[in-house]
Amino acid sequence: MKNKKALTILFVANGISGFAQGITMLSIPWYFTKNDMSIVFIASYAVITLGSLFWGLYAGALIDGFNRKDVFLGTNFLSGLILLSVASLGYKEGVLPVSLILLVFTTTFYGYYIHYPNLYAFAQEISNPKDYTKVTSYIEIVGQSTSMASAALGGILLDGIDVIETFSFFGMHFSIPITIEKWELHKIFIMDGLAYFVSFALILFIKYTPARRAMEVDEGDLEDRLKLGYDYLKKNMLITVFGVCSYSIFIITLVEIFTLRPLYVYNHLQERADVLGLTELMYACGSLVSGIVIRQVMSKMPVPKSIIIFTLLTAAAFTLATFTQEVYIFYIFSFITGLTNAGARIFRVSYLFSLIPNELSGRINSIFNVINIIARMIFILVFLIPFFSVGSQITYAYLILGLFTLAAAIVLIILYKPILKLTQNAAAEAVSH
Repeated sequence: MKNKKALTILFVANGISGFAQGITMLSIPWYFTKNDMSIVFIASYAVITLGSLFWGLYAGALIDGFNRKDVFLGTNFLSGLILLSVASLGYKEGVLPVSLILLVFTTTFYGYYIHYPNLYAFAQEISNPKDYTKVTSYIEIVGQSTSMASAALGGILLDGIDVIETFSFFGMHFSIPITIEKWELHKIFIMDGLAYFVSFALILFIKYTPARRAMEVDEGDLEDRLKLGYDYLKKNMLITVFGVCSYSIFIITLVEIFTLRPLYVYNHLQERADVLGLTELMYACGSLVSGIVIRQVMSKMPVPKSIIIFTLLTAAAFTLATFTQEVYIFYIFSFITGLTNAGARIFRVSYLFSLIPNELSGRINSIFNVINIIARMIFILVFLIPFFSVGSQITYAYLILGLFTLAAAIVLIILYKPILKLTQNAAAEAVSH
C-alpha cells in the first residue's frame, strides 16, 4: 500500500483526538438533559447547525485550496487552544457558563465539518484507487475503536461510580469498594484540548508522496471554486441523488445522537448516564464490526445494493426503537445503527472516490453537507416542539426518522440500475485514458 507510514500516523493522530472528542460530545448533551435544559440545548443545536450551513461550504473550499496536512495542523492547534482556554476558566471559577459550554460544543461540531472531509480527501490523495475501500475501512476501525473507549469511559465519568462489589472465591466472600469521582466538564475539556495538541505533534511527522497528480489546479476565488463543485453535481445528477440518499443514515443518526438519545434514555427509558454511555459503546461496537467484517462479507456485492440494505435495516431499527421500552433493545438498536452508518459510509466514500476528481472532493463533500444540514435543520426544528420532550413521546421522533430513511431506500431501489452503471462508465473512461 502506498504511503503506509503516513497513513498509519494519520490514523493514530485521528484516534487520539477522536477519543477525547467522543467524551466531550457525550458529556455536553447529557449535561443539558440532566439539568432540565434539553430544550435550550436543542434550540442551540439548531442555531449551531444553521451556522454550519455557511461554515461547511467554506470548509470545503479550504480543503481544496490548501495543503491538507496544513489544514489538519491548523484545525488541531486552534481547537486545542479554544478548549484549553475554556477549561482553564473552569478551573479558576469552579463552574462554566452555558455560553462557554456551547462554545466547546460548537468548536468540536464545526471541527467535524473540516476534519472528516479533509481526512477522506487526504486519504484519497495519498492512496491508490484499488486501496480506497481498504483505507476507508481502516479509518472506520481506528475511529470506532477510540469511540468505544471514549463511550465506556465517558459513561463512568459523567455520573461517577460509588459502589461496593462483592466477590466469592472458594467459599470466601470479600467486598471491594469501587469509587470513581464524577468529572466536571472543565476536566473533560482539558483532556480533549491536550489530545488535540498530541494529534498536532504526530501530524507534523507525516511525510508522503501524492498517489497521483491532480488533473487541474483551481486558483479562483471562493465563489468560483464552489461553483465548480455545484456545476459538477448539476451535470451528474445521478451522483447527486445517490449522494443525498446514501447520506440519509448519517442525517438521522446525527439528529438521534445529539438531540434525541439523551431524552430517550432519561425520559423514556428513565435511566442514568451509564446507560447513555453503553449505548454509545454499542454504537461504536457496531461501527467497528462494520469496519472489520462488512467489507469482506459484502465486497462482491454492488455498492448501491449494499447501501440499500443498510438503509432498510436502519429504517427497521428506528421503527423498533419506537415501540419498545426495553433497555437491551435500545442497545441492539445502537449496535445496528452503528453498523449501518459505518457500513454505508465505507461504501459511499469509496464509491464516490471512484467517481469524483480529487481536486473537487472537498467542495462536493461540502455541498452534500449543506443538503444534509438543511435536512437536519428541518428535523431539529420539528423536534423542538415541546410535545416530543414530554415523557415517552420522544418515540414519535424515532418513527419519523425511520420513515424518512425508508423513503430514501425506495428512491435508491427505483434508480438502482442507472446508479449501478456509474462506476462501469467510470471504469471504461479510466481504461480509455
